[in-house]
Amino acid sequence: MSLKGTKSHIHKVKVRYSEIDCQRIVYNSHYLTYFDISISELLDDLFDQDIYIKETNNEFHTVAVQMNFKAPAKLNDKLEIYSSIKKVGNSSLTFYQEIYKENSEELLNSAEIVWVHTNQSEMKSAEIPEDLRNKFDKYLIN
Repeated sequence: MSLKGTKSHIHKVKVRYSEIDCQRIVYNSHYLTYFDISISELLDDLFDQDIYIKETNNEFHTVAVQMNFKAPAKLNDKLEIYSSIKKVGNSSLTFYQEIYKENSEELLNSAEIVWVHTNQSEMKSAEIPEDLRNKFDKYLIN
């Protein structure tokens, strides 16, 4: 599946020196950071996360990640991270993401990340409210 041409959020980053390893490629944990930042940017496009957390005492937590390395990114590469929402469950969100070099069709990395909507006082899952579900439709792919 390619997210290009779908209802995806696109976030761009440039690979910095601190993100590469001795092989001069992006160290694997930094892909997770790219994915996480891109999810945050997607959500910022939909609603004010800080206000939501303060008003509801609910927040999202990562509970699962499946990441698939395909090819390396290197120092100064300009990357495009495509992010979409694959599924909205009762209390969970499943994101699907892909990383490409800018202006390229070569897939470097993909991930499926699951978050759970959690009440912070009880530290238990909480149903995702209908108003958020409606906002998620903007990036929901099926």
